[in-house]
Amino acid sequence: MEQEEFVESVHESAELVDDESESDDLSLYDTAPSSLPYFGADFDVAGLVRRLNDGDILVPRFDPDEAEGLAVGGFQRQRVWTVPRMEKFIESLLLGWPVPSIFLVVEPDGRYLVLDGQQRLGTLQNFYEGSHPDGREFALKDVAESLQGATYATLSPEAKRRLNNTFIQAVVIEPAGDEGRDAVYRLFGRLNSGGVSLTAQEIRVALYRGPLVELIRDLNHDPSWRILFGQVHKKLKDHELVLRALTMSEVIKDLEGNWENQERRLRAYKPPMAQFLNSYLEEHGDLADFKESTIRLAFEKACRLLVEANGRDGLKLSGRLNAAHIDAVLGAMIRLLHEGVEITKEQTIEAIKKLRSDPKYIEWVSRSTSHRDSVFGRLQVAYFAFRGV
Repeated sequence: MEQEEFVESVHESAELVDDESESDDLSLYDTAPSSLPYFGADFDVAGLVRRLNDGDILVPRFDPDEAEGLAVGGFQRQRVWTVPRMEKFIESLLLGWPVPSIFLVVEPDGRYLVLDGQQRLGTLQNFYEGSHPDGREFALKDVAESLQGATYATLSPEAKRRLNNTFIQAVVIEPAGDEGRDAVYRLFGRLNSGGVSLTAQEIRVALYRGPLVELIRDLNHDPSWRILFGQVHKKLKDHELVLRALTMSEVIKDLEGNWENQERRLRAYKPPMAQFLNSYLEEHGDLADFKESTIRLAFEKACRLLVEANGRDGLKLSGRLNAAHIDAVLGAMIRLLHEGVEITKEQTIEAIKKLRSDPKYIEWVSRSTSHRDSVFGRLQVAYFAFRGV
């Protein structure tokens, strides 16, 4: 893969460098069609609204913090349709005009996750409730004269029946096999790219929601991590870096004591990085095989040590935040602290100094960072640097 920099502002004077290409990660070309079987279905409008109210249809949220305290699982970005567009959609249904299909994914528990159509379904739910998300009355204004001023409550019985019985077409996807969920991740990115572009991590928190995503959300609020990263990232890049650190810690665990064993290397990590992160969330999402409190303490202590050692520059490389450098440093520190290895402030200062002056390490965190050799190379050097070896 050609080197590509993904740069976003996080501090006034800092940048985040990541040479992963999210467009490549969302490619469908290597997805087996058998992993995304689908069928067509017609849902009446009243049935869709009832399912939404009952929680049988999940409208995903893409901001974990925004989702705190909500009864509905998953994560959706704030509503982006304007009021006139919402009114036009309702008008189309009332006048009997065709509307686009929605895409639904069958969840393991039989509920539907909305892959495409969040705004349409949310608009329907609001119209039936009689109010916009901000509390204003949902009365039609910029529509056909015969419908102006209408709310769902004031529609004639005949108009209500027509609306309730109007069918909206749906494409229902049932993920199959080991690659099913990852294939949905790729399709999710493609379907949403035409409107509000979603990042890889935003899609992950919708598809892999659960205890691990919630743990990452909590760790993202750690005071020392916030000093190291900076302001909260609107597209969840800070969440993704926490995920990468936890994932790389697990890779180190698989390779400890036998870094050169090819069989173990093949099992420990498989590129591309985005797909590997998905697999990690799929495998460990319920935290069943994790000691959550130990992981939490290791992450918090690692961040605190880095701040004590170098302040807000604790994770910077050449004055910038580098995603590969961050996953190596935090991954190594989390693994060592999880094992009970003591790391001091002085050791942290010395280890960071070694890494910043190691030409080979700099190459591994700068070019082709998702390749196996780069991943194993930087993790091994960082691991031994913090062990003092």
